Amino acid sequence: MVRSTSTMRGFLAAAFVGVVAACAQETSVPTSASPDETLATASGSGSGSGSGGSSGGNSRVRCERRSGPNRSKISVDGNNLVPLNGTFRARVSASGGTVTAPARRAVGDEVEFDFDSNPNDIAQGATPISATFITARAGADVIGEILNAQGQVVFSQGVECQFR
Repeated sequence: MVRSTSTMRGFLAAAFVGVVAACAQETSVPTSASPDETLATASGSGSGSGSGGSSGGNSRVRCERRSGPNRSKISVDGNNLVPLNGTFRARVSASGGTVTAPARRAVGDEVEFDFDSNPNDIAQGATPISATFITARAGADVIGEILNAQGQVVFSQGVECQFR
């Protein structure tokens, strides 16, 4: 009787730990984007864990192409990145080519990168891209990636952009 009680307690403890671990992996995802942008969010879906267990959970890529005046705008935002306060870069690819932002140190587990063709936003730190960098095409209009300090991709996502 004592042995079966101990076995049952061990089983219940293992089940409890499994449930808690599974719940810790859950994230909430926004259900809609604002009318001014297309928002795509990936939860814990980096294109590889990279060295050091880096992950891009809750990271997202947003993009927009405006006509009159012509403008291309992309944001790559990383969240839950490892290591804390690590150094990361963002790379975007679209019909206009591929552009990589300079390295930036994360604040805790978060880092943000902006790519823009607007001179005012470039003057405020956005990485320059051409006004025609984004065009509509089959599949993803833009692919955004976050790279760790070793140059390994820890997050990658393709999105279709808002055209206005």
